[in-house]
Amino acid sequence: MANNSDDYTLSENEESRYSSDENVEITQVPLTKKTWGRPAKSSKALGKQQVTSANEESLTALESSSQTSIDSSNPFVQMPVPPKPQIKSSWVWDYYIKKPNEKGEIRAYCQFESDNGEKCSKHYKYDGSTGNLNQHIIKHGIMPPTESTVPENKSNPAQSLLSNIGQKEKEESTLQWILLTTQPLSTITQKAYIEHMNIIDPQFIVPGEKKIRMMIACSYGYNGNKLKLLLKTAQSISLTTDLWSSRSKHGYLGLTATWINKEFEIMDVLLEISYFPAPHTASAIAEAIKKAIEKWEIESHVVSITTDNGANVVAAIRNLRSIKRLSCAAHTLQLAISRGLKVVEALVFRAKWLINFFSTQKQIERLIKVQKDIGYEEPLHLIQDISTR
Repeated sequence: MANNSDDYTLSENEESRYSSDENVEITQVPLTKKTWGRPAKSSKALGKQQVTSANEESLTALESSSQTSIDSSNPFVQMPVPPKPQIKSSWVWDYYIKKPNEKGEIRAYCQFESDNGEKCSKHYKYDGSTGNLNQHIIKHGIMPPTESTVPENKSNPAQSLLSNIGQKEKEESTLQWILLTTQPLSTITQKAYIEHMNIIDPQFIVPGEKKIRMMIACSYGYNGNKLKLLLKTAQSISLTTDLWSSRSKHGYLGLTATWINKEFEIMDVLLEISYFPAPHTASAIAEAIKKAIEKWEIESHVVSITTDNGANVVAAIRNLRSIKRLSCAAHTLQLAISRGLKVVEALVFRAKWLINFFSTQKQIERLIKVQKDIGYEEPLHLIQDISTR
């Protein structure tokens, strides 16, 4: 219990608050006489007031120390630490400056100057992404730095791991993703994809469509030679071929090779999907298959070829005397089913007419509604007839 103004007092809340091992500065607070009227400020409020005044004093002392001259001869005087320069996260900031426009938007202004002294007037809205800035500065002929010139961000382990992967490896990974997922090449030119990759890895320069095409051509040449070596390990190879038309009505010829290796594993590779102009005569088909066999150097390995029962294809394989033709089992089964259904041709016609009736949007919606009304959890859909399947 305090008896004079020189004692130190702590409230019960503060005692529990400062009961840890931390060093706590206790401020001398004179006791006030107990009088009627408005109570004196609590110790909590006084503590807050004391912290505020301490902060103000420290700021004042810091400003005064920065303004006064420092005696370098005194070894006990602490020298001021200069602020660390801000590291630019992208190489494009060597050619842009950021400043707000009259609307308050942060925009990046291109600082490129051509040989004749003409300055670029392009500027872009900056929202944290440098995708547009990157694409624009490349148009000026400025190529991005290689992975050896990009500084590593050692403060972030994930960024350090990404920086250890070079630009070439990242481009090859992008190409592999495009090929394995059958993505269109235009995917990498989309603004949303570029911005996404800049967030995932700001150091990665997304390759353009032209470069990806060149990489595909190089990859085809490299893997083509490897495939030739692989085909030479086969004792006997069976080919499969087919002709079809694209949606744009262009003809294509496909050729695959299948064999069993020494470990009794089935190997199946695609050799050709090549444009095949009209007319699709037997001699033209035979010539295309013969050239493909010579190209892959498998003349002495091919023993059979599986095709459909088209008259032109059958005649074409007949011209390749050393190769035995095998009929496609699925295609032959479909032909047998089609001929068997001729007995009930009238019923098949009615079924096809009924399916065609429910092919419009209005009738499809009515069909789904009826199924839901009678308790179907998953509504059924009619399958259109395809003559070859």
